[in-house]
Amino acid sequence: MVFSLLLLCITASAQSTGKKLEIGAQFTSLTLYPPDFDGFPRTNGSEPGFGGRITYNINDKIAVESELNFFPTNNVFQFLGDGHAIQGQFGVKAGKRFEHFGVFGKARPGFLSIGDVFSIVPGSTIIGSGFPLPNARIARKAYFTTDVGGVFELYPSRRTIVRFDAGDTIARFGPGFEHSPSNFNNLIAVPAKISHSFQFTVGVGFRLKDPSPAPGVSPNKASRHEQVPRYEVGVQFTSISFQPTPPICSGICLSGAPIDTEPGFGGRFTFNLNSHVAVEAEGNYLPRLSRIAGGGGHQMLTQFGGKVGKRWTRFGVFGKARPGMITFTDVSKLVRTQSGLFGTIPFTFGIFRQGWKSYLAMDVGGVMEFNVSRRLMTRIDIGDTVVHYSEFPHPGFSVSMALLRRPPETHHNFQFSAGVGFRF
Repeated sequence: MVFSLLLLCITASAQSTGKKLEIGAQFTSLTLYPPDFDGFPRTNGSEPGFGGRITYNINDKIAVESELNFFPTNNVFQFLGDGHAIQGQFGVKAGKRFEHFGVFGKARPGFLSIGDVFSIVPGSTIIGSGFPLPNARIARKAYFTTDVGGVFELYPSRRTIVRFDAGDTIARFGPGFEHSPSNFNNLIAVPAKISHSFQFTVGVGFRLKDPSPAPGVSPNKASRHEQVPRYEVGVQFTSISFQPTPPICSGICLSGAPIDTEPGFGGRFTFNLNSHVAVEAEGNYLPRLSRIAGGGGHQMLTQFGGKVGKRWTRFGVFGKARPGMITFTDVSKLVRTQSGLFGTIPFTFGIFRQGWKSYLAMDVGGVMEFNVSRRLMTRIDIGDTVVHYSEFPHPGFSVSMALLRRPPETHHNFQFSAGVGFRF
């Protein structure tokens, strides 16, 4: 509702003044740190999402804008809620705009709405497995947020914008209730809690009418790109959503873990054979300690391969295929097996140690590049990182099953990367 009203107001103003309105589409990654509010401990969780943005430039330095993001995964932010999440931010950005780029600060209040959130509410009752659970409710909840951070914009042309946002999404949870530790039937009122969460967003925007040229820039000035330079180096943000592996268990198994999204950063080196073909090497580091898919600890992803496509004056579109590997720093590895006796029952168990382990990976997808100048470019990658996990042995749960083995598996994982590069 607020988003629609803002769009109408901005559009009406743009019709009278012109040269002011921007619309954009974007990808976002939010790493939320929800507090232990209702007695159920939670860990931080990252979720990928997508959305849109409307910006009205009051002048070259100040703008008001509205942004709406949708997070499509269920069980969002490590089971904070079992439904989808929607985020809206409405506020101001202010800074300095140059010929090819702009740097801004932003402050935008808003909300984060999450579906199917479990909370303790006096007088409410939910039915679980046929039994009533008093003082509990499952419903969509909205939390007040404030987005504070920085914005970096690149201008490949007078109408096109590539935008990077990084900042702190401050969320307010509560107030609410918790069960008393001494008597579960008694409820204790707890105050509101504040959570600070990292959010990174990248998107492409378009000005609906020609903006006024930046100071000192001729309106008729056009960038003429010569043959593309041979070498590129770049830095990037990346987000990879790991598909879970089946649980290792004996007998009846509970369902596996949800999709785990991990943010990271890295670098890239590219050698352009010509305007259409390039070979490149890329490395990414995922800094959060986690236990996902084929192992735990930190993760490092390296890829080496090629990209092929078409390059125009302002942008290029490519396909890519890059084999490589993903390395986990804390994996339980089988060193050897040993036989023993439990009474008169013989059994075999494993001797394990923790260490690094690598798996084959293949990055297949698409690349879009925007040329800000002959030397400066920005790049957005979307693709499938295919990981082949080798056999995974694990200690068993009984004497009869003292050593379990999960067979080799291949998993498809969505990966998004965005960064800037320099040609020389």
